[in-house]
This record gives sequence, structure tokens and C-alpha cells, in this order.
Amino acid sequence: MWVVLFFCCAGVIVYTYLGYPAMLYLFSSPKTKKQITGNEPAVSVIIAAYNEEKVIAEKLANTLALDYPSSKLQVIVAAYGSADQTAAIASSFPGVLVLHNAERRGKAAAVNMAVEHAIHPVIVLTDANTGLAKDALKQLTAPFADEETGAVAGEKKVLSQKGKAVSGEGLYWKYESWLKQQETGFYTVIGAAGELFALRKELFTDDFFLSINVNLQGKKVHYAGNAVSTETASVSLADEWKRKVRIAAGGIQSLFMLGKAINPFRFPLLAFQFFSHRVLRWVFCAPAFLLLLLSNIALVVNGYSLVFTWLLFVQLAFYLFAFTGWQLAKNNRSVFLFNIPFYIVFMHAAMLAGVARYAGGQQSVLWEKAQR
Repeated sequence: MWVVLFFCCAGVIVYTYLGYPAMLYLFSSPKTKKQITGNEPAVSVIIAAYNEEKVIAEKLANTLALDYPSSKLQVIVAAYGSADQTAAIASSFPGVLVLHNAERRGKAAAVNMAVEHAIHPVIVLTDANTGLAKDALKQLTAPFADEETGAVAGEKKVLSQKGKAVSGEGLYWKYESWLKQQETGFYTVIGAAGELFALRKELFTDDFFLSINVNLQGKKVHYAGNAVSTETASVSLADEWKRKVRIAAGGIQSLFMLGKAINPFRFPLLAFQFFSHRVLRWVFCAPAFLLLLLSNIALVVNGYSLVFTWLLFVQLAFYLFAFTGWQLAKNNRSVFLFNIPFYIVFMHAAMLAGVARYAGGQQSVLWEKAQR
């Protein structure tokens, strides 16, 4: 039983993070992975901003300075529920539509209401604390020249407070970016980040599950690696933990609400990708790491092959490195060798906590942003 459990857990982890990407790489089409240029549709940029007075002026200045025809650009700030000066600051920018009232109903509701005021055929969603490269909108909207493209995901880069790439989270996002490139070549991107995301307005349904709902309507989600957005890392581990647990709980929630996406008879390619990228990662990988360690210990205690003893040493060394990385992170220090194991453990521990949060009915539509 322990042998079977050990290899099942190892198989889940290896397939999710290595096997699935390898299959995408082998079977993806190089043509669909190439960047498309030259398309500039009219866009409505929506910025959901809850109590963002510290960053909203910089965000709007950045957005209005993008290399994109002003006649094709509408900027909307959804500041519903903000109790600070976010709405007042945003209103000082000419041409910016500011939506605000005292009622706080959550980010999804704010975006949903903002879409009702959008006048252009393409919606672009971006966060208030996210900076965009000068040509980000051009790169992001270019793939809409293909009628099969229903949405486009941009590239996200995570920077430290000093403007340098974060070795753990930054490396993870490099991996995610490469994976999205392969998914674009295979069929569609699964799980686009909300920092920079565009879609056709007629495909908009609900901000919670935008990318999958685009797929369920028969369109593809494209990845535009040259449409770059940047944001700084969370200022503390506590803030980052809170953010990741909330995201994990939302991910679990999406699995239950989008079960039809794993119907192989209706959506064969989407079902394969959704199960491999979402279901395995959000539901099975985190407990698999824990059970892999426990089953390995049980095998060594019961005197199984010496191979399992060496594998246990490898696992214990990995968690020792992760612990060291945690101690360094608490003191705002980072060493690549220790930071990567720490980030892997931190991310999967947050997934387990997210499952518990969702199971306990603690997931709310009201979002608390991490301090960045």
C-alpha cells in the first residue's frame, strides 16, 4: 500500500509540473506560438481599485501614456466601496470615467458593473498596482486579428521592492509564462492571470472565471508574451500568505463551478488541459507532496529497499533547504538555492490552506489586497 501511494503521489507531481508541459511542447503548433502584430481594436481599460490612493495616480499616468491611439482608448476606474481618496484622485485625470459608491461588493461585482459602461468591443482588465510596458496594449490586442481568439493573457513579471526580479516568485512566473506559450500552441491558455487580460466584450460573463468561460463559448485564449505587466512582491510573508490562500480558495471554488470544462465528450482538448493544469495542481499536488513524505517515511521504517532511504534523504534535504529559505525570507534575505524550495513549499501549503478555507465556507467575494 505504501509503495503504491508513494509512486502515485510522485506520479501526480511529476506529471503536473513536468509531464504535462512536455506533452504540450511536443504536440503544440509553432505557428500559433508566434506573436501577432498590427491589430489595434478600440479598447475599454477597466481598473478595479479598492482603496488604492497610494498607487492610482501612477497607474493612470502609466495607462494614459501607453503607445495606443487615444481615440480608441477608454479608461474606467471601478472604485466601488473605496473609503479613501481613490475616486477623487482618479477623477482629476481628464477623460477617465470613475465609478464609485459607498457599497463594497467585491472585485468581481466592480468589474461586472464597469463592463456595463464600456463602449468598445475589447475589454482590458488590469490591476491598480500593475505597471504596463509602453507597447503592452498593442501587443495584448494584436491576437484579436484571429477570429478564433476570444481572449488574450499578458505576461506578468514580479519585482522586489528594489525593482529586481524575485528569485522564487519570479522564477515561478517564468515557468508559468513558458507554459502559457506552449498552451497557446496546443489549444488554449488555462488560468490567465488578472494583472493584464483582454477579451471580446460579447464573451464577458463573470469576472471570476473569465478565461474558462471564453473557452466554453467556443473561443481560444491566446498568450501575448510581449504584453508585459510588472508588479512588486508583497511587503511581507504574512501578506503574501494571505494573498495566496485567497487565490487558492478561489481556484478550488472555480473547479466546482466549472465542472463542465472537464467533460471530454464536449470539450476534449479543453478537458485535458483543464484537468492537467487546474484540477491536478489545485486539488491533488499539495496533498501529494505531504503524502509522498509520509509514505517514504513508512517505507523506510518498514525496511523497504535502500533506494527509499536515499529518496527520503533527498526529501528531507529539500525541506531543510525550504526551512532555511523561510528563515532568510523572514529577514528579507534571499539565496537562490534556498529560495526555490521555500517558494514551492510555501505555494503548496497555501493551496492546502485554501482548500480548508473553501471547505469551511470562509471564501468571500470581498478581496483583501496584499500590501505591495
